Amino acid sequence: GAPGVFPEPQQDPVIAIAGAVLRQGCREPFLRVVFTLRACAPLRGATVRSFGSEGDLLQVRFGVKNADF
Repeated sequence: GAPGVFPEPQQDPVIAIAGAVLRQGCREPFLRVVFTLRACAPLRGATVRSFGSEGDLLQVRFGVKNADF
């Protein structure tokens, strides 16, 4: 994409989605995760999940419930 212009979905692929999860009242996240298009170098302190296509990457479902942890 062009600098300073919001990406256009028809021509600019999504290459990464990242998230951090905090417990209420805590300052530091207990979970950091990065979903990437194709492989990526390890990121210290984060879980990296790579996908082979943009379609697969955009199908990520990320839900957190109290019972999960």
